Amino acid sequence: MSRKHFILIAQAIRNNIPDRELRQILAESLITGLVACNPNFSASRFLDAAVGE
Repeated sequence: MSRKHFILIAQAIRNNIPDRELRQILAESLITGLVACNPNFSASRFLDAAVGE
C-alpha cells in the first residue's frame, strides 16, 4: 500500500466516525496491519490524520 491509500483510510475514519474515542480505537487497531503493508508507514502521522488533535 502507498501513502495515498493510508490517507484514504485515515480520511474515511475521520469523516465517518463522529466519536473521537472510537476513531482512536479503530485507528490504533489498524496500525499493525498497515506497518506490515509498508515498513515506512508512520503510525503517528496516521493517528493525527485519522483521529485529530
